Amino acid sequence: MNVSTKKTLLATVALTTLAGVFASTAALADDQGQSPWLVRARILYVDTSTSNTADPAAGIAANSIKVANRTQPEVDVSYFFTHNISAELVASYPLSHQVHLNGAYVGGFQELPPILNLQYHFDGMGAFVPYVGAGMVYMRTMNATLGGGTLALQQNNWGEDIQVGADYKLDNHWLINADLKKTWISVGLNTAGGTNLVQLNPDPYIVGVGIGYRF
Repeated sequence: MNVSTKKTLLATVALTTLAGVFASTAALADDQGQSPWLVRARILYVDTSTSNTADPAAGIAANSIKVANRTQPEVDVSYFFTHNISAELVASYPLSHQVHLNGAYVGGFQELPPILNLQYHFDGMGAFVPYVGAGMVYMRTMNATLGGGTLALQQNNWGEDIQVGADYKLDNHWLINADLKKTWISVGLNTAGGTNLVQLNPDPYIVGVGIGYRF
């Protein structure tokens, strides 16, 4: 996806969210007396792209490096500022990824990937509550074992994401959830001495299903 398209998508979601802020007149708590806190537990499938810049001097072609896909559990916490507007923080434990260059295993690394999104939840559809969101992704890499120790990854990396999802209320507290996020993030692949070789762009789609509890 090019930069112009990405900016258009982010702007569309941001405008939708802002429209929700001005349209919503609900109080902090739900109209059924619920607290503003919602906790979900989900199983995620992280589908990464094969995308990187090229470094002919190092023999690395464009789109030749693949960060392996992952399936993992996660816990997220949402706080509802109004009936329709919430902030969601997605938390997880450090995740391990394998890395392949032209299909050959070249090592692995761990990463910690919290995501913070602002969301707008649509109502008027009974127990079915769809939402959209957008926000920021932070990826901290650690324990890289790439190229036999000759390569390193940039540790602190920032990106953005957009999301669509839906909750289905089972009662006033319990719900089931499905969620899709698209993220854009760039991670520098460097020599052990710190010289940048290429930029990795895993840009994963994150698909999640799970359950939630509204306090």
